[in-house]
Amino acid sequence: MPFLDEKFMFHLFQELHQKSILYDNFRYDSFSMLFYIYNNIILFMLEHDHLDTAELLIQKLTYYFNQQEKDYYHRARLFNLQGLALYLQGKKEIGLSLIKRSNLISYLSEHSSTFINNEKNYLSKYLTANELNNVFNFSKIKL
Repeated sequence: MPFLDEKFMFHLFQELHQKSILYDNFRYDSFSMLFYIYNNIILFMLEHDHLDTAELLIQKLTYYFNQQEKDYYHRARLFNLQGLALYLQGKKEIGLSLIKRSNLISYLSEHSSTFINNEKNYLSKYLTANELNNVFNFSKIKL
């Protein structure tokens, strides 16, 4: 994605989104495939400070997600994207709350520790050490 300009990437993404509605009839995993594309483009936009574009894509993803069957992984990823975008827009409290919710889903579903560590490493680019400790603190949760 880094070699594409933002406007072209956004138009490409919109085209893929429109086509996905057709592909839903042919491929069972088209939702996951489209979700991963959304995820990667949104993260790219957030990393490059294109917060308005990221927010628009998150809204589209949220709408699309609500039209599909939900599972814990995709729900957690959506909370994470929403939370990080809000955090970067200066809405830190609600952003951190959504990020923690995402991490809690991963923790409660006993997702691999490698996945959770990768999330923590990625978020360390944006969150303070104290915020990281808070959103990954599950000491009061009993499995």
